[in-house]
Amino acid sequence: MTSKILGNRIRNARESKELTQRELALKVGLSDKSISLYEKGRVYPPIRNLISICNELGVTVSEILLD
Repeated sequence: MTSKILGNRIRNARESKELTQRELALKVGLSDKSISLYEKGRVYPPIRNLISICNELGVTVSEILLD
């Protein structure tokens, strides 16, 4: 999976929860810049961060990663 596809899936999950990047970042202890970079596909999130993001968004890592 490309980082761009992963980023789109993270963005879609975040938007479905009606959260801003800043709100999500605060909930998972990251910067809004990090969330932005992940969603744009510029940086692949470390698994620890991906797990935190998925937990907060109510999706499994498998749902985000698998086609």
